Amino acid sequence: MKRLFYFLLLMPALASAADWTTRPLAELAVYPEFRAPARVLALNEARLAAEVAGRIEALPARVGQAVPAGAELARIDAADYRIAAGQAAARVELSENRLRLAQTQLDQFRVLAQDGHVSADQLRSKETEHAVLESERKLARLTLEAAELQLARTLIHAPFDGLVRERLASVGDLAAPGTPLLVLVSTQGTEVQAQVPAAQIEALRAAEGWQLRLDGQAHGLRLERILAVVEPAGQTQVVVFSADTELVPGRAGELRWRSPRAHLPGEYLMEREGRLGAWVEEQGQARFIELPRAAVGRPVAVDWSPDTSVIDAGRFRLGLPPAGAGETQ
Repeated sequence: MKRLFYFLLLMPALASAADWTTRPLAELAVYPEFRAPARVLALNEARLAAEVAGRIEALPARVGQAVPAGAELARIDAADYRIAAGQAAARVELSENRLRLAQTQLDQFRVLAQDGHVSADQLRSKETEHAVLESERKLARLTLEAAELQLARTLIHAPFDGLVRERLASVGDLAAPGTPLLVLVSTQGTEVQAQVPAAQIEALRAAEGWQLRLDGQAHGLRLERILAVVEPAGQTQVVVFSADTELVPGRAGELRWRSPRAHLPGEYLMEREGRLGAWVEEQGQARFIELPRAAVGRPVAVDWSPDTSVIDAGRFRLGLPPAGAGETQ
């Protein structure tokens, strides 16, 4: 995309290099630092809830306690579920006994059928009875698996190494499926999210380093992704970083980064004919370079060569350029 670099206006003929002094841009340039609010988030934060109905018997984990993956976090009264699992197991045993008896009778009928002592219809009847009992055994086994699964769900274990952030229930409460019990936050792996003004996203992308400031300490960051969606209220975008060190989830701090582009200090900006710009010396002559993106009193990014001679002392005495003397590059 074609970019507008500057607009040049010629100096009046009466001005000469003796009327001002210059300084190279490399000596004047500043590289402004940008800041944005940021917070440390856990990669995993689980709101653990009851999966079966029952009275809560135990919640051994306490708020702030670190627990390893697999640790018991909650226990629900399992008496009804143990009875259901026992009944299902008995039905499996009954179906297997009936199937064994049917298998023995079927083997006998096949021998008798070979000798012509039973008819083909009688043999098919026994085979059908055996098949029905085999299906009943499969159903009984599935029922047992379901009962054992419900029984297992009376115990809630930590899905990952984490920290108990909040308890949402108490021992003795009657829980139903979906009742929140506690909040577990991962202690391994975090990310940093910052709300960056959309107008500063380009400068953030171009930065060579990012830091998170927490209690006066700086933590190095790596840019992971920038959400394309702009928040309507604050015109900000969410930017996600990973940290070089382990950070405590929930901490709030400040994201900082420095622009790699040279900026002309705000005090060198002048207004001429309603346009903001700066005076530079080229071949002994003063030229006014318009900076369309400049704002009064604020540094402005420039794409000038580091050895550009910026007029310093005497810039306020330079007069307005004659009408029609400008040219755009």
